[in-house]
Amino acid sequence: MFLLLTALATTTTLHAADTLPWDTAYIDAQTYIDNLADTVQSATRSFQGPGPILVHFEAEIDRDSTDYFAWEIANDQQFESIIITYRETDIDYTFDETGTYYARFNTKRIGEDGDGSYSEVYTIKVTESLLQIPNLITPDSPSGTNQVFKVKYQSLVSFEMWVYNRWGQQLFHTKDPAQGWDGTQNGRTVPTGAYYYLIKARGTDGITYNKKGDINVLRTKKVESGSGI
Repeated sequence: MFLLLTALATTTTLHAADTLPWDTAYIDAQTYIDNLADTVQSATRSFQGPGPILVHFEAEIDRDSTDYFAWEIANDQQFESIIITYRETDIDYTFDETGTYYARFNTKRIGEDGDGSYSEVYTIKVTESLLQIPNLITPDSPSGTNQVFKVKYQSLVSFEMWVYNRWGQQLFHTKDPAQGWDGTQNGRTVPTGAYYYLIKARGTDGITYNKKGDINVLRTKKVESGSGI
């Protein structure tokens, strides 16, 4: 039997492979970090990161000699509270609520007594939501830092952001928390001053965010008068 676990999150990809027998199992993990650090622990077959986490599970079996097989996902390590059972070798499951979950593959050969055999248990932890909002950007900063108004986030299942000028004109809108406003209107950098944001979001832990406030734009270069921006 061959098992493959692939977890896809906002910032992280984890590949884990196990070869029977279980005591010779190994894990090959590669982590891509974007704005927040996730944790991969090979020894405990665990993955932790911001949600929602889409996980693809695969198992190869000899169907001619297998009487029963299933992926089981539970809320507890003893699998007394099983959320769902899939009678498939390949499944996709999205963990979209904050918490710790456990997954294993159960197989029973034809004529085998007892409950059958289980794979190692995989632990998937969806971290609590986070939303942090800056209040200052410098679009034309020579250093290239702090040029974009963009939130710091994790474990959000929905997100929407608007940016307005002082006259109530919409300058920017997105439903992707990884995107940000670059301090421009119609392709031109806006003048130094106060602008306004409105953000609505919901976390995997059920927390609802309704945020609004000022964005202070600081320019290092003067804008020509009469620009109309």
